[in-house]
Amino acid sequence: MSKKIAPNQDVTEQHEAIPLAEEQAAVSTQRVVDRRIRIDRSTTTAEKLLEAELWHEEVEIEHVEKNEPVTEGYFPQVRQEGDVLIVPVIEEQVEIIRHYVLKEEVHIHKLKKSEQFQQKVTLRSQEIEINKEDT
Repeated sequence: MSKKIAPNQDVTEQHEAIPLAEEQAAVSTQRVVDRRIRIDRSTTTAEKLLEAELWHEEVEIEHVEKNEPVTEGYFPQVRQEGDVLIVPVIEEQVEIIRHYVLKEEVHIHKLKKSEQFQQKVTLRSQEIEINKEDT
């Protein structure tokens, strides 16, 4: 598009700005509810009789005194006799033997020595005189 200028007019160039237009696109999301779902949960109870055979075992423990000597190097093992499990219990005992040993002798010697001794001492003595008179 250009402008026409009349012939008698002063010829000067004029520029006119033409605005430009531009289109832009934008993408966005939006939640739209198109349906709803409802979930209900319920529990029911019912009583039922259960039947079963139950077993249990009981154990009786009995201590049986033996006090029997065991040969050295032999240890009785755990054994089963019928329904009885036998567990041997071993005890180590110390045997004390007393005997006498002459450890030493103490020798005591008597020595006789004589020496001269002098010392001044005061000695006392008493005398009695007895007189008889005839009547």
